[in-house]
Amino acid sequence: MKNIFTTLISSSILAASVTLLSAQANAGTFRSCTTNDYDIIDNVTGTSDCTISDFDKNDSVSPNKPLTVNEEQFFGKTDWEFGGKIGEDAGYAGTGEGQEGTWDISSVIEDDWEDVMLVFKSGKGTTLVGYEVEDGVTSGDWDSVFEDDAFDELKEDQTKDVSHISVYYTKGTSTPPKQEVPEPANIFGLGVVGGAMVLSRRRRQHQQLSEKL
Repeated sequence: MKNIFTTLISSSILAASVTLLSAQANAGTFRSCTTNDYDIIDNVTGTSDCTISDFDKNDSVSPNKPLTVNEEQFFGKTDWEFGGKIGEDAGYAGTGEGQEGTWDISSVIEDDWEDVMLVFKSGKGTTLVGYEVEDGVTSGDWDSVFEDDAFDELKEDQTKDVSHISVYYTKGTSTPPKQEVPEPANIFGLGVVGGAMVLSRRRRQHQQLSEKL
């Protein structure tokens, strides 16, 4: 029995280790958008944070396989859902390609969207760049984030066009509103008032009966 118990524990530890290593293997590596050499965090207004993927160049949104942004764990999350592309899908307004433009999700954003992310894609020599949208913000402006300072493979003074901007979101858990529970003092007060009303009614009934007699 002891040997069986030891074997079960060893198997559990091994399985947990494999799961952890697998998760780490799938997670991507990222660079900050702000360093001593470059700063592209301000290229997109209405956003609060920015990260550059060191690996992925394409943001796959194929329905029959995991989203790239979840496999790479953009901003540490694995529950992103694909919404649409700026300037391409209905409601995702703005300019989704070129050197500069706008983005607008005001007509598509839902109450249960918790976090929103804009993912910028270009072409050869660049990787995906993600921007977290500020809470309550639904539109803004952008300049191409694919500058030569941030991407070593680009030529000096080169800024590549944005090919498209994808919108991702996570959903929050909706909780029903709390029902207020009367405090003990309030309950006692209601009881006193109710008792007084009953006693008053009985006295009136007794008085009316006496008058009739």
